[in-house]
Amino acid sequence: MSKIVARPAYNPLFNGVVAEMLPNLMHNLQGMVYRCKNDAQWTMLFVSEGCAGLTGYSARELISNAVSSYEDLIFEADRQYVRDSIKAAVKARRQFQLEYRIRTKSGEMKWVWEQGHAVYDKEHQPTYIDGFITDVSARHQAEEKVQKAARDLAELNATKDRFFSLLAHDLHNPVYAIISLSEFVAENYDSFSSAEIEDALLQINSAARGIFMLLENLLDWAKLQTGQIQVHKVVVSLSKTIKYTLEHYHKAAEQKGIEFNFVVEEEALVETDLKLFSSILRNLISNAIKYSYPKSTVQVKLYSEDGKPVISVKDHGIGIPRRHLTKLFRIDNELRQYGTSNEQGSGLGLILVHDFATLLGAEVTVESKLNHGSEFTLKLPGRI
Repeated sequence: MSKIVARPAYNPLFNGVVAEMLPNLMHNLQGMVYRCKNDAQWTMLFVSEGCAGLTGYSARELISNAVSSYEDLIFEADRQYVRDSIKAAVKARRQFQLEYRIRTKSGEMKWVWEQGHAVYDKEHQPTYIDGFITDVSARHQAEEKVQKAARDLAELNATKDRFFSLLAHDLHNPVYAIISLSEFVAENYDSFSSAEIEDALLQINSAARGIFMLLENLLDWAKLQTGQIQVHKVVVSLSKTIKYTLEHYHKAAEQKGIEFNFVVEEEALVETDLKLFSSILRNLISNAIKYSYPKSTVQVKLYSEDGKPVISVKDHGIGIPRRHLTKLFRIDNELRQYGTSNEQGSGLGLILVHDFATLLGAEVTVESKLNHGSEFTLKLPGRI
C-alpha cells in the first residue's frame, strides 16, 4: 500500500496576509535586511528601504553595486576582519554575528551589528548571504563614555595619591628644620653670637618661605582641579611685573650669592590675569634660584618673537635629565631633585606654570642640559 503524505492546503488568505505584512515589517525595522551574492564585493540583490537611513544610499544605488558596493562602505581597517569572520561562518555552515564600522555616503562613521547566514545550492555551495544590519553607534558611544569615565577615575585616584605623597614629602623636611633650628637656638641662645643667630633665623625664614610657597601652590592646584579658578584680565606691564617679582626674591638670591640679569629688549603691555601671570613668574624664578649653583647668574629676558611677547628665565645650575623633560609638567612625573642648597623640589610649581599658561592662552617650553642649567620660555598670546 502506498504511503500518503499530508500536505498543508494552500490558503490564499494566509499567504495574502504574509505578503502584506513583510513590507510593513521591513519598513519598521531599524536597519537593513539584505540578500547578496557570496562574491568578493557582496553584490546586493535585495536591500530593504532601511538602507537609506543606515548608509545614506538608496536601495537602487546599492543593488548590483550601481553606485557603491557594500564592501566599499566597510571601514578599510575592518574589512579583513569582516571578510574572515563571514568566510569562517559560511565554511562551518553556521550563522554569523559581528560588529564593525562603515562610512556612510556623507562620510559619517557608524558602528553596525550584522547577523546573517549563507544560502547553499543543491551542490552545497554557498550562493547567497541573507542577513540584517543595524546601527549600534549609540551603544558604542555609551561604552566609550563609560571606559573614559573609568580611565578618568583611575587617573583621579592616582593624582590624589600623588597629591598626598607630595604634601607629606615636601612639608616634612622644612617643618622639621624650623622645629629643630628654633629649639636649638632657644636652648643655646646665650652661647651664640649675633651672626650665628642671624644665620639660624635666615635658615628658619627660608624654610618658612618654602612652606608658604608650597601651600600657595597646593591651594592653587586644588582650585584648578575643582574648576574654581576664573580668569580676570587686566592690562599688565610685563617689565614692571617681572621687576617686582625679582625684587620679591632678591633676599633668597642673595643668600646663595646669585645675581639677577634682567634684560628688556622690547617692553610690552598685555591683557592677562595678573594673579595667574604672577604665579607663573614666581614659580619660574624661585625654581631658577633653587637649582642654580651658588654665585651664578639667573637671566630673565623680555623680548618679542613673531609679534608676540616672550619671557625667558635661564639659570646656570644642575639641569634636568632628558628622560624627564617630556613629563615635566605632569603630576605623574617622578623627577625629585633637591636644590643646590638641599632645597625641596616637588615639581608642583611647574605643573601650575603649565596649567596657568594654558588658561592664559600662553605656551611654556623648556630646554635643559645636565649640569649646564635650564631655560624656561613663556610665549604670551599677544600685546594690546
